Amino acid sequence: MSTNALVFGANGYIGFGVAVGLRRAGLRVFGVIRQNHHSSRLLQHEIEPIVVDSFENVSSLAQQLQQCSVVIDAVGFKGDLSEKILQAVLNAGQERTQNGQNAHYAPLFIFTSGIMTYGDTSMYSGRPIDEMNKPKPMTVEMKTRETYENHVLSSSSNCLHTTVVRPGFVYGGHGGFVADLFYSQKPAIIDGRRDKRWSWVHIDDLADAYALLTRSPRVVVVGQMWNFAAPNDNPTYEDIRTKMAHISGQTVEYQEQTGSNQVPVRWDTDSIINPSKAIDQLGWRPKHVGYLEEIEIYYKSWLAHKQGQTSNNSSHH
Repeated sequence: MSTNALVFGANGYIGFGVAVGLRRAGLRVFGVIRQNHHSSRLLQHEIEPIVVDSFENVSSLAQQLQQCSVVIDAVGFKGDLSEKILQAVLNAGQERTQNGQNAHYAPLFIFTSGIMTYGDTSMYSGRPIDEMNKPKPMTVEMKTRETYENHVLSSSSNCLHTTVVRPGFVYGGHGGFVADLFYSQKPAIIDGRRDKRWSWVHIDDLADAYALLTRSPRVVVVGQMWNFAAPNDNPTYEDIRTKMAHISGQTVEYQEQTGSNQVPVRWDTDSIINPSKAIDQLGWRPKHVGYLEEIEIYYKSWLAHKQGQTSNNSSHH
């Protein structure tokens, strides 16, 4: 493919994984980053870095945005910043299409949200939920994110095509903030509900899903919400923490919820989603066997990444 794609947050866990996946799918990929020292890593994976001192200056990217038929916001919901990114992409779309006169040149904008927008999925009759379930956000933050998701979808026009992705909890590679949170905690603390469950997706499977969105007919993608998580990969929190502790040499402690130990409500819920829409309509097929099944190699990957970070920081001093 000769399509140009631009990824905001290309040095982030999801953003980098998606950028690599798009390049693997044949797209020319630009990665927007804020620190120049991330450039080398992007270039090693054939991603062309664009360094900006702040995403607040997104309007300075007008020329690059006009060259791209796919734009991905992998920064996540950041309030006013998210609005500025959307507006900048819309402006580029107006230029590309000459205010909608040539709608076939309209860029595809993909906003990366998350499944916690849904709230506690056990409240939906206990079944995995799909994109037709209206969210029941449990916090002001998640309610605001839902409002923005709807705003993105309603922004579709002859100038800009939009879609929203809600990934499950992402694993693989260095593991992102969830791996940092769980593996760094010694001893391993199991607090809140032991039986809560979350849907998981490997970063490479997620990247493949984004690539499918870019290749699918726009009539299938535009104005749509997408759940991406592996079917039936939703182990209990206790199973995850116990197995993590075993492979990393930690001990396990169960902690009662009292006072300052209270688990934030949005983290003490089920988040189990049904990805059938993506499987049926996009032909998406997650390839990884599941988080727990290969958790040892995921731990080793996370550990190697952390050791590499420490080594790099030492060499800079």
